[in-house]
Amino acid sequence: MSIRHLDSLFRPRGVIVIGEPQDAPSVELLRSLDPLPVERRSMLGASRDGWTTARRPSDVVDGELAVVLDPTAINPAVVRKLAARGCRGMIWVSDTPVPAPVLRAGREVTLRVLGPYSSGAAHAYGIGASAWQLPAPGTTALIAQSRSIAGAALDWAAGHALGFSWLAVTGGEADVDVGDLLDYAALDPRTHAVVLQLSRIASSRKFMSAARACARSKPVIVLQTPSQGADGQLLDPVMSAAFRRAGLVEVDRVTALFSALAALERVGEATTGRIAVIGTGSGICQLARAALMREGLTPGAPGDGIAERIVEQAPGAQVSAASIDIGLADDAQTVAVLRTALSTPEFDTVLFVRSPTPGRDDALLAQALVDSGLRERLIVAFMGQARTAPAVRICAESRIAAFASVEAAARALRYRREHRRTQEILMQTPTLDPVVHKNGAPPKLVAAPRRASPRTLTAEEAQALMAAYGLQAAAWMGGEGRGLRVRLRRHPQLGMHLELRLDPASMSAPTVYALPPLDDVLADIKLREAGLGSRNEAPPGLRVRDYATAFARLAQFAVEQPLLHEADIRLVPGDEIAEIGSARILVDCEAPPERDRLALAPYPAELEHSALLRDGRPYRIRAIHPTDEPALIRMLSLADPEEIRLRFFRYIRQFTHTMAARMTQIDYDREMTLVAVPQDDDDTVIGLSTVVMDPDLQEAEYAVLVHHDYVGQRLGRQLMEDILTYAAARKVPQVYGDVLLENSAMLGLAQRLGFTRQRHPDDPGCVRVVIHPRLPGSTPLWIRSLLSAFT
Repeated sequence: MSIRHLDSLFRPRGVIVIGEPQDAPSVELLRSLDPLPVERRSMLGASRDGWTTARRPSDVVDGELAVVLDPTAINPAVVRKLAARGCRGMIWVSDTPVPAPVLRAGREVTLRVLGPYSSGAAHAYGIGASAWQLPAPGTTALIAQSRSIAGAALDWAAGHALGFSWLAVTGGEADVDVGDLLDYAALDPRTHAVVLQLSRIASSRKFMSAARACARSKPVIVLQTPSQGADGQLLDPVMSAAFRRAGLVEVDRVTALFSALAALERVGEATTGRIAVIGTGSGICQLARAALMREGLTPGAPGDGIAERIVEQAPGAQVSAASIDIGLADDAQTVAVLRTALSTPEFDTVLFVRSPTPGRDDALLAQALVDSGLRERLIVAFMGQARTAPAVRICAESRIAAFASVEAAARALRYRREHRRTQEILMQTPTLDPVVHKNGAPPKLVAAPRRASPRTLTAEEAQALMAAYGLQAAAWMGGEGRGLRVRLRRHPQLGMHLELRLDPASMSAPTVYALPPLDDVLADIKLREAGLGSRNEAPPGLRVRDYATAFARLAQFAVEQPLLHEADIRLVPGDEIAEIGSARILVDCEAPPERDRLALAPYPAELEHSALLRDGRPYRIRAIHPTDEPALIRMLSLADPEEIRLRFFRYIRQFTHTMAARMTQIDYDREMTLVAVPQDDDDTVIGLSTVVMDPDLQEAEYAVLVHHDYVGQRLGRQLMEDILTYAAARKVPQVYGDVLLENSAMLGLAQRLGFTRQRHPDDPGCVRVVIHPRLPGSTPLWIRSLLSAFT
């Protein structure tokens, strides 16, 4: 159900508490509800001063939120009666699992359950029910599966003057899970960043969609902790790969959650990647340089002109090739030097390191920094503990990124760099479409006998299957030599994934993990992470460009073969692309559910179909692909400015890579764009239609645009009919669009298609058109394939 009724957990108008508190955290949770007026809070099956007591569910106050302290008092009948009184959310504090009949009853009446093992939810701008109180209002949301880690994070944040917009502890996630709350955070205008702790993923497809959507609009910092039963195992590398694919920044400790956040929110974006190091002693400067270099960052010093100004401002300053030592400069001189260093475009960040000095008050310097207004691109490290703690807090309270060690400051800057790199990688345009099969679709694997162990393909069967994906067997099949070993396996939470390692490899060679599908850009990055192309690890004859295509095709093999249990494939050098040195492929007796098998929705090739323009010319309609970006930019650049204004509600002089990438690199699980291309020209886009669905699939917004040379050819109507058919197949009950009043062509098309008009809720210059899509009476092949995909 995703975000439906989640507001009831954070800002309820009334609360019903069921049962007596069993422990101190439950008592604290009740205290969090004291600000509610007495007439808006009641207790069922218990009594307490200042609360209305109810004997039966029908006697409770009308409240949107129920807090369960005594699970024995809850059954399906009680759930239905609470829903009848307006209850839409339930916090299950008890460690007792939520009974399945109670969950089913909640789903029937769309009542959301947070827990079990939850310590509640709190909101900075409302009254929630939480054993933990927010230290101060802020713009960061805290989502945690663990009560104890949430408590540690809140206490650490309070000590560093960090505030929150809201927090939620999901616990056992019987209903509301991390994915739901990421969707909620993505749409919350008061939340600018998200801090996340998790040890398990309940629904991989939902989590990846929610994480990608949230990370595109605001930073998401994640801490992975070992799940119960891990028995000291290292953190899950497949989960880490999923985080990177979604655009999240992963950290390795609780304190690093907020260090990374401080760097992302307070320092600003990384540009040049170079960092100016300014310290109060040569030893401190060397320590800072070493800390930065350990994190893979580049320290440096400004050019001659800036260096001369700094020496004038702090006469005792020593400028070297990689740092500036200002020695015993006073506070005014220090501020002047920092202002000068921040004025140069040579650096995107200035790291200032201050050590305790006799006769110097760190708190006074911190206040001077606050008064100077220097915040953007500045990060400060006050070395020490007792004397420097007040200075760190003064800076933090004024949103200056301040730390108690150069190591923490360097890690924070690394997290900022990783965030930028991840976002850049996710926006790169691929050139290879591994979905294309020149000789038709490859054959599907044949299921193994039921209740039998997975069947191993013969060498001949494996070779034939790989050949269908354009991967030929090497002449010395199974022979010696350097190569790459690719394993395809199923993860218990994230489904099919790929493991890549040089073969043979040194003990230090890394194993790299990836989720399918992959394009050539992502394949190239993974190969380089594995050591291919690096000076130390690359064996002779192995080049990244020779292997990226083969690796992407193996990822597509994992996508298209539902019965694949696992595979172990060795790639060796070939004439054009890598070839198969050996292949061991195991086949299951039945396929797992598609959403469990693949964490990322694959490209929906089954949507492609043909149509005719009014003048009889044939064309094809298919789902958009990231490789369509150049064609899309050409189409948009040739459009009339007025056409662009009617479509985008504003004039756009130039369509950038970033804009086009957001239109072509979509999440096929939550949105769809159909493009029309000439029959024999896949590199030209002549029209497109889009629906963007909300996380609940309760409604979708549509848009359509047709190349002006094809206006009047019935192309726009066909694209609209097809995208509405897609929405109907996804069982979206309502599709709407916002249309400018002067856009008579779009309003006329909407009327002919059966849309009804409504007054726009916010803009008097627009009208909202709404339709309840239905499947057409006839079922062409592409519609049958579509229905089959979502059954």
